[in-house]
Amino acid sequence: MSVLPLVLCPRDDSFYDLEALAAEVHREYFKGQRMLPIRWGQQINRKRRRSIRLGSYDHRSSEIRIHPSLNAPCVPRYFIQSIIHHEYLHHVLGPNHNRRFHAQERRYRFHRESKLWLKRNLPLLLGRKPKPLFRPSREAAAPSQMALF
Repeated sequence: MSVLPLVLCPRDDSFYDLEALAAEVHREYFKGQRMLPIRWGQQINRKRRRSIRLGSYDHRSSEIRIHPSLNAPCVPRYFIQSIIHHEYLHHVLGPNHNRRFHAQERRYRFHRESKLWLKRNLPLLLGRKPKPLFRPSREAAAPSQMALF
């Protein structure tokens, strides 16, 4: 599974079928629960932000909303589904991020990959410059004194 950094990738309003992604999550993890309505949230244009809400669950309407900037070809489907899974957990377990909630959250098949993808790409989602994935050490930058062959 590729965990590539998000490069400047324009949003595409028709790239992901959100209901299909949610149906897969529901089928695999929440079969006994009813399907929840899901939609893309509203785009709020800001060049730089301090935080971003990737998804939300409205307990009054039982609706899940996903941030529209994730509807882009460079955002992996497993990441969007991790947000859907997280919001379904709020429907089932309530609003608190307690030990039980986190234990259920870790059951998502691509939990680790999703956390890593977010860590690597959050600066771009916030409108900042990405951090380099590899920063050579001083030793690696200096010419080697030892020959292998």
